Amino acid sequence: MEELSRQITSQSTHSMLVTTLDGGRLVSHTMDIIHHHDDDSDVEESTSTSNTCSEAIEKVPTVASETTIKQIDAPKPVGTPPPSHSLFSWYAGAQDLSSDPRSFSTFKKTCILLIVALAGSSSPLASTIYYPSLTVMQKEFHTDDTTMNASISIFTFFTGFFPLLWASAGDIIGRRRIYLISFCISVIGSVCCGVSINITMFIIFRAISAIGSSSIMSMGAGTLADIFETHERGRAFAWYTCGPLLGPALGPIIGGYLNQAFGWRSTFYFLAMFNFCIWIVIFLFLPETFRTSLPVGNEKQTKPRPKKHFNPLQALDLLLNLNIVLAVAFVGVLFFLLYLVNTTFTRTYSIQYGFDSGTVGLCYLPNAIGCMIGGIAGGRVSDARYNRQVAKLGRQSENGGLQSNDTEVDVEQLGQAKVKPYPELRLGGVVFYGAILLQLLSITAYGWCVEKNVTWVAGVVCQFFVGLALMVPNVVLSTYMVDCYRKRGASVTACNNFVRYIMGGIGSLVSSPMQQGMGSGPMFTFIGLLLALFGANLVLIQYKGNSWRIAKEQKETNADKPSASV
Repeated sequence: MEELSRQITSQSTHSMLVTTLDGGRLVSHTMDIIHHHDDDSDVEESTSTSNTCSEAIEKVPTVASETTIKQIDAPKPVGTPPPSHSLFSWYAGAQDLSSDPRSFSTFKKTCILLIVALAGSSSPLASTIYYPSLTVMQKEFHTDDTTMNASISIFTFFTGFFPLLWASAGDIIGRRRIYLISFCISVIGSVCCGVSINITMFIIFRAISAIGSSSIMSMGAGTLADIFETHERGRAFAWYTCGPLLGPALGPIIGGYLNQAFGWRSTFYFLAMFNFCIWIVIFLFLPETFRTSLPVGNEKQTKPRPKKHFNPLQALDLLLNLNIVLAVAFVGVLFFLLYLVNTTFTRTYSIQYGFDSGTVGLCYLPNAIGCMIGGIAGGRVSDARYNRQVAKLGRQSENGGLQSNDTEVDVEQLGQAKVKPYPELRLGGVVFYGAILLQLLSITAYGWCVEKNVTWVAGVVCQFFVGLALMVPNVVLSTYMVDCYRKRGASVTACNNFVRYIMGGIGSLVSSPMQQGMGSGPMFTFIGLLLALFGANLVLIQYKGNSWRIAKEQKETNADKPSASV
């Protein structure tokens, strides 16, 4: 045994006494055996040989000299967060950013998913909570139908545009900071809406409120893309959409009864408190999932992300891809239809059927329940179809070693296949196209029930099927677009939101003139036919999308090659 030497581990500033046994093994003063290797390798501390309980393996630097006594007083780097051994440490900001978010535990991923879904309910809740109060507010502000609808449209327009800015900023400073900044803005905007004294002031602060709550509309998808693999992303997106769908479900009910009990201003004070609670939850429990480096394949290697400059319109360059254009065009028609229905619904059931604001709020519930069921079912069906199609593709591959059943797919094995999986495998199927047909029939039926003044129950039942059929293609297409551009998940979702909320805002703005000019029956029949026409986009994407992408990649590759010298 050689003389004692003093060493230090990389996790602590405390030194330890080390001695060398025969055979070159190092032993600390606690009788822990320390194995050391070459200069390029790490040193691992094995379990203790004493009577104390086993300790976790720690990595320590290679011992430079085994016989020289030295004291190492290297201070711990300032600002380096301590390693987190609990779920999120004491608050989510103190975390190790070197870990891969896709390696988070299932419980941690579930917690992140629930937080993002809760935050995602803010914007739809703010959009729909005062629907039952529209007629009351219109009288108090001494304005007309179109101007009152403009407050809905401006909120929708800003919800469509500002996610582009948030997505670009999030790719630079991270997602967590954007959430904290934006929800602070939404709290201020909601309070100011509650104290508005005229329609102009109200519309301005509705726009500010939309700026704040809109960040989650793009960043939420980016967060999920950070932590979930492709084969499990559809189900995650289905649960994520439950948050945004709870807003339309609960918003009119909460707003209707708050208006009856305390007046319409109380609805916006409620929004301010709700958004502040979300801010607290994000601050304490939501970790940063954005990383400055990207994983390389299935290896534990990373490559740095390309440096990006702030460009609020950068996400729109995705519209140069034909498959994305066709997909967002169809989703835009879906949201034009949705906002056309929601904006006219209050006046129809208040004036035509004579319901009070609380009851009108309850009548929105079937549509929202249908949306929730359709969203969850759409995500599950989407993942199941994708897995079946990938398994079928694997069996058809020339690689005979690829084995997979119809429901579960070994992603690592799929990486060995000569024919790679592609995003369009998620599209199609009886449920997918059947939902579009159901949407056409249910929206047409609703229009004629209102036109012929059929009992109010018929219209509410039709609304359930409208919501159910609307969300199936919406969830599938949203997941498909993220699959196409996983590294730009927030940007492609922002691009999708830009088109669909612009169309939703237009629907809110023209709803009253269209209903008065065409009548409910012809108007919703026209919208149903428009939906069927744009449904042809999805057939083109399903069968041509992959070849379009391959052709574009080859064109870009050829453009990058230097031209041959003559």
